[in-house]
Amino acid sequence: MNPIVECYAGSTYPESPRALTWQEQRFRVEEIIQRRREPAGVGFLVRCSPGDCLFDLFYLIEEDQWQVQPKGCMITDE
Repeated sequence: MNPIVECYAGSTYPESPRALTWQEQRFRVEEIIQRRREPAGVGFLVRCSPGDCLFDLFYLIEEDQWQVQPKGCMITDE
């Protein structure tokens, strides 16, 4: 299953990711740590919940497709 990224689009797409579904689990974007623009597309390093997880999201413009790379989670038992 391809990752699903829910994204706000104001004047351009993608402007700001809001949530993503990765391995059948939905994560809410809590913070955009970094934004970057490259010739092939637009990237975001985001912190998500649950689990205080980091993901690198990259939108490929020509393919109209998202790439998602997990960067780790800090899941704690409370």
